[in-house]
Amino acid sequence: MKATLDCLECIAQQALRAARIATDDPETQRRILNEAVMRIPGMDLNESPAVLSQFVYELAKQASGQEDPYADLKRAQNEQALALEPELRAYLTEAPDPLETALHLSAAGNVIDMGVHYAGDIDIHTAIRDALHQRFAVDHTPQFRASLAASRDLLFLLDNAGEIVFDKLLIEQLCRFTAVTAVVKKAPIINDATLEDAHQVGLTALCPVIDNGGAFIGSPLSQIPPEFRQRLEAADMIVGKGQGNYETIDDFPGNVFLILKAKCEVIARHMGVRKGQVGLISTRFRNGLR
Repeated sequence: MKATLDCLECIAQQALRAARIATDDPETQRRILNEAVMRIPGMDLNESPAVLSQFVYELAKQASGQEDPYADLKRAQNEQALALEPELRAYLTEAPDPLETALHLSAAGNVIDMGVHYAGDIDIHTAIRDALHQRFAVDHTPQFRASLAASRDLLFLLDNAGEIVFDKLLIEQLCRFTAVTAVVKKAPIINDATLEDAHQVGLTALCPVIDNGGAFIGSPLSQIPPEFRQRLEAADMIVGKGQGNYETIDDFPGNVFLILKAKCEVIARHMGVRKGQVGLISTRFRNGLR
């Protein structure tokens, strides 16, 4: 998808959040924000919001001198989600349709997003309760099931730390139908999942885990290395979690399913839902393809 003018305002907000996480020094925070705002006039709205905002997090790294300013938050989010895992597994045990419940729990985990929220703003218990009692606003579950039944190779593009625990439970269900390979980021960006997070939550014991070749927001098709592009093209089915993946593989010509909460008005309009609603979207079916 392409960016809008509203995305430029959001980039400035992201810069301020990233600056405050990266450093407590007001002068350094101001330098990060100033640099981000100075770049906005030259931004090409034909790019995705994810691509346009990536530099913000590089600025935060450079200005703070930290390779991963979000490292402590990520570990804490993983620990908190792991503490919830017995409760989540109980929902699955009691569910008449564990796959459907796992899909909704995975969507609930998408609330854990430091690109949009501060840590104190995240209410995961409310997200779980809502996810289990609400249908997807865009619900392509029948298409998902049909694709899964025919799949031999599913690529699961992970999103955030913490959320990765919710996704692990969905991947367990998916592994009953097909071979699953999980995808993390090669290097830290925001609180996105890396191989370290996959190890911490036990995902590496469940399925193969690879990286998408960089510290990207999502998997921008113009930036990922050729070998990962080839891996996307080879997959029978792709599941992408979160707004970053929505923004960057929404137009990938494969069998793509996107699971996310619309956390801003731009994404909500593009999805055709209200802000705050959750969708399970088949890009093929949405575009009139089969």
